[in-house]
Amino acid sequence: MNVLAIFSHFVTDFFVSFLNPLAPYFMQRFSVGVKGVALIITSISFFSSIFQIVFGMIASKLESLKRGLLLSMLLTIGSMGLVGFSPNLSVLILLFLIAYFGNSAFHPIGAVMARGTNPYFLSIFVAAGTLGTALGPVFITHFVSSYGFERIWISAVIFMIVLSFLYVKEPSRINKDRVQGEMNLKDNIRGLKRIIVLWFVVTVRTLIISLSNTYGPIMASKNGLPLVFGGLLLTLGVGLGVATTVIGTWMSNRYGNHITNLVSFTGMALGALILSHPKSAIQLIVGYLLVNGCGYLTMSTNVAHAQQLMPENAALASSTVMGFAWACGVALRYVVILPFGENISAQLLLLFAVSLAMVPISAMKIEKSHRHAHRGGEA
Repeated sequence: MNVLAIFSHFVTDFFVSFLNPLAPYFMQRFSVGVKGVALIITSISFFSSIFQIVFGMIASKLESLKRGLLLSMLLTIGSMGLVGFSPNLSVLILLFLIAYFGNSAFHPIGAVMARGTNPYFLSIFVAAGTLGTALGPVFITHFVSSYGFERIWISAVIFMIVLSFLYVKEPSRINKDRVQGEMNLKDNIRGLKRIIVLWFVVTVRTLIISLSNTYGPIMASKNGLPLVFGGLLLTLGVGLGVATTVIGTWMSNRYGNHITNLVSFTGMALGALILSHPKSAIQLIVGYLLVNGCGYLTMSTNVAHAQQLMPENAALASSTVMGFAWACGVALRYVVILPFGENISAQLLLLFAVSLAMVPISAMKIEKSHRHAHRGGEA
C-alpha cells in the first residue's frame, strides 16, 4: 500500500474542496448571484476534469509515477496557497483552474500507484480523498471566518512540508503498468467500449452529487444559517462518504457492483427529494447525508470494476471512470442550471427524477448480468 499516494489523495481533495463552501463568501465579496457562482464552479470543475482522460494516457506512459505525482501536487497546493491574494474574480478563477488541473492530473497517477491485489487497497485510497473532501469545507470556512481569506497560504506551506517529507522517504516507483508501443489508439478505443456503461453510471452520479454539493451551502445561507454551517454540512456528507465507500466495496464483493449502483441511486433519489424543500436545518442535513452517503457507495467500486474490465491500461480506465465521467456529469449541470436559473428547488427536483430513472436502468443491468451468469453456469 502506497502511503505517499494515499496522503496525496487526502491533500489534493482537501484543497480543491475549498471552492464549494466558500461560494456564499465569493457571492458577497465579488457581487455574484446564485446562477453566476454556480456556473463558475461548474466551469472550473468541467474544464479541469475533461482533461483527465488525457492525463490518464500520459500517466500510463510515465517512467516515474512518483515524480508525476509531485508535479501534480505542486500545481494544486501552490495555486490554492495563492488564492487568498486574488485581487479580483478573474484571478481567483484562474488560480482555482490551475489547482483543479493539478488535481485532475493526480488522480490517474494515484489510482495506479494505489492499485493492488486486495480490492480494499483502492478503497482506502478513495476513502483518503473522501476524508480530505470532508474535512476541507469545515476547515476553510472556520479558517476564513477566524483568520481571513488572505492567510490560506499558511495551510499550503504546512501541507507542502509534510508532503516533501513523505516524498523523500517513499521509494521511487516505476510505472509497471506503463503502456508500451503495442497499445495504439484502436486498442484503447476497444478497451473503452468495455467500460462505457460504467462511464454513464458515474456521469449521472456526478451530476447529482456535484450539484447537491454546490447548492447545499447556498441553501443553508439562504435559510439564515452561518457560513460555518455550510462547511459543516459538506463535511458531514462527505465524512459519511468515507464510511460508505468501504461499505460499497464490501457490498460489491458480496452482491455485485450493479446491486450497489441500484442501492446508490435509490438513496440519492430520496435525498434529492428531501433536499429540494427542507423545512428545517435537520431536514437539510438528512437530505444532504442521503445524497452523499448513498452516492459514495460506488465511488471506488466503479473504478475497480473498470480496471478489471480494462487491465491492459488501468490508468486510462481509471481516468475515464473518474475524471472524464466527472467532467461529463459536470457538463450536464449546464443543462440543469441554465433553464432554471435561481430556482434551486426546481433543479433538485430534476435531480430526484434523474436519480429515480436510474433505478430501473440499474435493475435491468442486474437482470441482464444474472441471465448471463446463469447461461454461463449451464454451459
